[in-house]
Amino acid sequence: MPHAPNVFHPIRSQSDIDQFLDRTNGLHDAHLIGVQYAHDGISGGNPCFIDPDRAELRLRYLVTSIYDAVVELVFSAPYEWQLRDNGFDITDTSVSFDEKGRVIWTDDSDPSCRDGSWVIASAMKWRFL
Repeated sequence: MPHAPNVFHPIRSQSDIDQFLDRTNGLHDAHLIGVQYAHDGISGGNPCFIDPDRAELRLRYLVTSIYDAVVELVFSAPYEWQLRDNGFDITDTSVSFDEKGRVIWTDDSDPSCRDGSWVIASAMKWRFL
């Protein structure tokens, strides 16, 4: 495997985005192989409520264009998301920031596309497994 596994790379700037797209080959020829949503519990108070800042969404993709590497994307405090697995591989992906500084990830080269899979979250990090 040409990449060091298990090292998380946070997305905080355009430079981080460029490095992610370069090192993962834009997730070209990627197939969704795992989804995990976790929440760290319910915040106290009266009434109790689910605190979205304590949630995490993990997506795992097998990227066949880079030596069958598995790339894990981790989104902290996901605000909105839609996941579609239509049996096709990803041909391109985009990452950007919205006006509130949240990370937007899509499985399309157009960051405004909402036809396939997409996530809007407070933070994003990624790693090779």
